[in-house]
Amino acid sequence: MRVGNELGAGNPRSAAFSAWVVTAVSAFVSAVAGLVTFLLRDELSYDFTGGEAVSRAVADLCPLLVGTIVLCGIQPVLSGEPGFYSYLGLFLDSER
Repeated sequence: MRVGNELGAGNPRSAAFSAWVVTAVSAFVSAVAGLVTFLLRDELSYDFTGGEAVSRAVADLCPLLVGTIVLCGIQPVLSGEPGFYSYLGLFLDSER
């Protein structure tokens, strides 16, 4: 939103800076979420199952999950598409 506002106001340098800032913040937040997920990979599955084989499988697949978390945290920012909750908010506002 901010990038579009800056472009509309005729400030391309400010728009580029805003794009870099929002991408960096999104990358940082998704990297922290990925790091927490990776560090808790051995305990994470026990919230959902008590099986030892399933827990080991979840721990083995956790690096793929971390990569997905990081990439999915950055992709909406770069594409400019709002996430699911933005669409949900638009839907709920239109129902009033």
